[in-house]
Amino acid sequence: MRTVAVGLVAVMILTGTAYSQGEVMPWTELHRVPLPDELPPHPRVFCTQAEIDRIRADYEAGDPFTRLCVDEIVSRAEAAASAVDESGRPTRHDFARTALLAQASALTGDERFGRMALERLLHAAEIAPELEPTRARGLFTDSTLAEGPLAVDAAMAWDLIAGAEWITEKQRAQIEDDLLRRIGWESGHRCGHRNSSNWRSWALAIVASCGFATGDRELIDEAVNGAWDPQRNAYLYGAVQQIAHSIFADGIHWERSVGYSYYTASALQWVLLAAENSGIDLWHAEIPGILGPFEGGANHEEFGPPGARSIKYMLDAQFYQAFPDLSFARINDSGTRRLAYHPIYELAWERYRDPKYAWLISRERERDEDAPAWWSLWRPAGEGEAGAVDHARSGSTAWRLTTGERGRVALVQNVTVPADQQVTVGGWVRALEMDGASAHIRCNFDGETVFTTRVTEAGEWRRVECTIDPVEGAETGQTRSIRLHVFLEGGAGEVIWDDITVHAGDAAHNYARNPGFEARATDGRGTSFFDLVHAPAEVPEGHFSLADDATIGLVGTNESGCTNFPVGGFTILRSDPIDEDAPAVNLTWGPYGSGHDHPDRLAIAVYGQGRILCPDAGSWGYDDPMHLTWANQTIAHNTLTVDEVSQYPQEDSDSIWASERGDRRVFGVQHLFHAGEHLKAARFTCETAYDGVTMDRTVCLVGGYLVDIFRATSEDERLYDLALHGAGALTTNAVLAGLSDDALTARGYEHFTNARGGEAPNVVRAIFADDDASLLMLQTAPDGAQIIAADDPVKSGMAPTSCVISRVRGQDAVWVSVLEPFAESPSVEDLSVSKSGEGLLVRVTHREGADSLTLPSDPGGALRLLRQGPTGEEIASDEAVAAAAN
Repeated sequence: MRTVAVGLVAVMILTGTAYSQGEVMPWTELHRVPLPDELPPHPRVFCTQAEIDRIRADYEAGDPFTRLCVDEIVSRAEAAASAVDESGRPTRHDFARTALLAQASALTGDERFGRMALERLLHAAEIAPELEPTRARGLFTDSTLAEGPLAVDAAMAWDLIAGAEWITEKQRAQIEDDLLRRIGWESGHRCGHRNSSNWRSWALAIVASCGFATGDRELIDEAVNGAWDPQRNAYLYGAVQQIAHSIFADGIHWERSVGYSYYTASALQWVLLAAENSGIDLWHAEIPGILGPFEGGANHEEFGPPGARSIKYMLDAQFYQAFPDLSFARINDSGTRRLAYHPIYELAWERYRDPKYAWLISRERERDEDAPAWWSLWRPAGEGEAGAVDHARSGSTAWRLTTGERGRVALVQNVTVPADQQVTVGGWVRALEMDGASAHIRCNFDGETVFTTRVTEAGEWRRVECTIDPVEGAETGQTRSIRLHVFLEGGAGEVIWDDITVHAGDAAHNYARNPGFEARATDGRGTSFFDLVHAPAEVPEGHFSLADDATIGLVGTNESGCTNFPVGGFTILRSDPIDEDAPAVNLTWGPYGSGHDHPDRLAIAVYGQGRILCPDAGSWGYDDPMHLTWANQTIAHNTLTVDEVSQYPQEDSDSIWASERGDRRVFGVQHLFHAGEHLKAARFTCETAYDGVTMDRTVCLVGGYLVDIFRATSEDERLYDLALHGAGALTTNAVLAGLSDDALTARGYEHFTNARGGEAPNVVRAIFADDDASLLMLQTAPDGAQIIAADDPVKSGMAPTSCVISRVRGQDAVWVSVLEPFAESPSVEDLSVSKSGEGLLVRVTHREGADSLTLPSDPGGALRLLRQGPTGEEIASDEAVAAAAN
């Protein structure tokens, strides 16, 4: 049993100096990593000359992977030579093409490619001084976020050719001063986000890329150590402060969103890599954590003990936020659905040799072993087969897809095409056997889906095709991404695919790579320049299991299959971490983490039967009005709403970026984390989400079901709404009648449809039923409670959900709920709740017997479980003892 609490920090320790609560540390005492006196010669930003020499040697020696990658880079560079539009402002994709030309030059020694890259950089340098930054600090793009990848490509291109003797000093000065330094200072240094956000991470990618490429020591120092900006009276975070203050002691990133953790890593990998190539090792630097405010710093504390911090903490945390099937509860503004491979883990494996990183990389490589080069294989639940065949329509190879009944399998590739031209997608397919299956190509782009014609009967080679209209108002040089799925699905069948084509306008160029499946990936590695330079040739199988006990960062724990992040404020209880059908629950309760957080303290997301059955509202997209009026409203989450107003800091704000104001903070306090053999439990209180209201939630996993006890107290009478959102259609034993149109009109509530209401019975019974997975809810509600059932708004591409709300007006309210995921029929039969001397006695009867839980009123008391068999005999007992909150 572990007990850790989040509250106000009494002592802040930085670089050996102690500061009392309320004191602010001078920025001059921040930890600094020393910079080298001299920088190495070019290339030094994202690769070194030694790495280029190694690749050239491997190519000459005939290494298959190296030849595959280099030949593809040269082929794409040849296409880029004629694709770049030099008449106007270069686009982000133009800079990517310029980087391709420079890569081809460095890898082959072909001066022709290098001179073309130089021409394009000089063209951009001529334009850059005339460009005025946008409000979001973009120069060639609309914002720092979009300028980040562009700056990486521009810096890479220059770095790879900068050592050439045929470049004049005038050209060198023009590219470094007029282009790269201008991007670095305008889009990076002057970014409006100064400290912990993902914006600042991408600003650092710009500052580091341009700084190391030009040798600008001010930019380099800012990228590494940050900088004081007297004009803004603020400290601009460098990588050191991002690691020390933005990544908490348990690995949770300050923004508290899995998706944004990946996004932040995408930026920081360039900073760490560029610094390392110049002798600055930020991977292993001893960086002391920042435990409190400092002059000009971010408006948040880092709750946690002192100690060295590392980016590894954040990379580790991603693994332990997953449910047993490795899916994520999409808490806050996160669209990321499951634990996923990320290129930074290639770098991290080489530097840390952590077996779970090898495991993640190996899984990614094995996933694509049955796919041709530049294609990946999508095969849900292991369905379908794929492989090369020699009876092709053209060339020497085609690709066979086979499915059984209701199977699905597809070859997948992302292609980048001009946005201002009509695109034609096609391919040739020969159906050998078809029994209900369909062979076609699905194209996903810009939130839309277009299908080619379909082949559903066996026969000879036939062409399938579709067209995609240009983006309205797109300019020359603007690009878009299309994700191709070369499919066999919907039934049993066997087909052969060949000659996939993606053409823009009347041009003959095929944007699909390896369209005839001739090239084979040799070992599952990616085939980009990054992979060629940085992906290790051999990675062991590695190991990772949620069943293994582990420490995450300094204070995060994974114990008996349950994970606790006591600083970032997430707790994941798993009944059985290796059984994908076993129930689990994610609870969010920690400190508010910026505008990407949601007003959802003490919310739960419930998993079972291999899927998330009680989801979080997630992100609806910042341009969608529903993001403010639904996703950012407390009623859209599985927690308590008071007086039909969202929790602080959202409240009645019209901003999707509502944030804490002044000295007021919102956070939960953890009183219990227990991962026993028979009982997994956690308890939290929160007094800061609503003025004058204390919320108290205890969640217990007992075998195959979950017990949820939620208590709300206040001095004044308040309207309490406890909501539970479940997948599928909702049925209940409550007698309900349709509500009038004006019954649910508050923000968030107005999106419910098919709303019905009525009195709560003694025990509310509700079932959320969706395909093969369902959820039972039994609930005892407070006296006088009303039940409201409704359908949630449906986001495109997401499964429908329903909601049951238990509403009561009063000062003190207690709800006890049992939630059981099931496939065919639930095991739980009844729920009874009574008061005991210590608090509540909860008794759950089920097919195998009965379980009794004793819950103390005092959060510091002991939680006890007694399990009995069918005849009343004691089977097991467990006790969770809470310590006083820190």
